Amino acid sequence: RGWAERGINRRMGAKKSGCLDQCEKGPTVVVYPENVWYGGVTEADVNEIVDEHLIGGRPVERLRMPE
Repeated sequence: RGWAERGINRRMGAKKSGCLDQCEKGPTVVVYPENVWYGGVTEADVNEIVDEHLIGGRPVERLRMPE
């Protein structure tokens, strides 16, 4: 599902970035302002991150990188 279908397109955004100095972790996602880092993210993980963390407020622990 798209962000607009979830009603969050005006509250959140996604930005493409270059290197985040975490290449060994695979594709990486960072959620601000919480500063939660996810590593080894696949396309299949995106909806879970959006639904659980961005909407539900609960970080996805199985993908979370140690601080």
